Amino acid sequence: MDACGTPPDGLSQPGEIPTRIPLGLYTSKRVDPIRVGDRSENDGPDPGADDVYEVRIIDNDHNTYGEVMEITMMALGIGEEQAFAIAWEVDHRGSCVVAEGRHDEAEAVARVIRTIGIEVQVNRIATA
Repeated sequence: MDACGTPPDGLSQPGEIPTRIPLGLYTSKRVDPIRVGDRSENDGPDPGADDVYEVRIIDNDHNTYGEVMEITMMALGIGEEQAFAIAWEVDHRGSCVVAEGRHDEAEAVARVIRTIGIEVQVNRIATA
């Protein structure tokens, strides 16, 4: 699935919660994860920069579909249909990988989603 809209510029202030994160978009029903922020050659050396991380939302008994949809739309810049597919997969499969990207980008998305008490895992999945 394609991401909706243009990716954001990222965080404007340290600690600020962005409205959209430039992360690789969400995966499947099976949801396809959103790919976030590709590095350019001018970014300079960054240890572990080639590592790819996934952002996985874990099901719980506390958050509603509406809450999961709202926070994923905000964190990933996706529409209602994609957000519903994420909520459905989390509910029915126990978890859903919603994004992939560099560690800092994955953590930024996870941080936004965690603001409503959802367990979010950031796991290394590959080295390019």
